[in-house]
Amino acid sequence: MIPSKRIGRLEIKNADAIQDMAAEERKKKLEEWRDKNCSRIAWDLFALIQGPKLEHPDDYKNDDDDDGPFAAQNKVFVDSHLAYFAMLERVLKYGFEDEDGCYVLKKYDMPTEERAFAVCLENLFDRMDTEDGWLLSRGIWAQARALGLGSALHKGEMSNAEVVEKIDEHRGGPEWRQICGTNADQEEMDSSFGIPSITEIPPPGRPWIDPEHPPWK
Repeated sequence: MIPSKRIGRLEIKNADAIQDMAAEERKKKLEEWRDKNCSRIAWDLFALIQGPKLEHPDDYKNDDDDDGPFAAQNKVFVDSHLAYFAMLERVLKYGFEDEDGCYVLKKYDMPTEERAFAVCLENLFDRMDTEDGWLLSRGIWAQARALGLGSALHKGEMSNAEVVEKIDEHRGGPEWRQICGTNADQEEMDSSFGIPSITEIPPPGRPWIDPEHPPWK
């Protein structure tokens, strides 16, 4: 009986060691995936919250019958936003290139005015893509509003974790929020928002799908 007990203990010990090795390998693969994809994901999130996809198009229409004291001002506001959205889409269509591990807009084939806009856009992106979680905060809040969950989040009726779970469902997984280059940085950021961190490479996420403008609650 003694030898069999020893064998059993060895099997248990080896099983634990094998599990630890497998967990380390998953962490290593996830870290490598983050390094290659975090910049792309951050740009996707930035473009989503800056672009027209989370907006209600009906909010950006000029009222030809508006002859009030702010008619001209309102027209400039609407035209400016529509022009911004249009230029944003034009610039993003050129795609990105990898420059020292970071994604930057391909400017070679752009006309001069689009290059100028691209530089402004990159500067804005760099300001938002910071370690303090500003980009993720904006991403959670903007998507929550578009899903009709903004008021519940603002009032504390839903936690960040609950809202993120709904966004994950809408986006087909948690890929959209993996904007950090290392596991440690992502885990620290997630912890600050009270949301769960992933332990394995997530499946490719879905682009934002318009939920047919649910009423904002």
